[in-house]
Amino acid sequence: MSTILIADDEKNIVSGLKMSFEDEGYSVLAAYDGIEAWDLISNNNVDLVITDLRMPGMTGDELIRKISSSYPMLPVIALTGHGTIETAVESMR
Repeated sequence: MSTILIADDEKNIVSGLKMSFEDEGYSVLAAYDGIEAWDLISNNNVDLVITDLRMPGMTGDELIRKISSSYPMLPVIALTGHGTIETAVESMR
């Protein structure tokens, strides 16, 4: 079974995504900030990360950089309600 990590400080977003993915048969881990997300990635076999870009503690951008450095093959999907073209380009780098 594939494991998805959802990292977002909005509990309703985490809850809705978690229920949707669990209904499809995925195992889901939830984190409410970037530090908690990094801890879960470091201590679990995660197959996909879905992260918000704006979170307390460690931002989604910082989390993506750490993932890229330590787990370069781990796919990441970035979500944000405050996106701009510049934000998207920076996250892709």
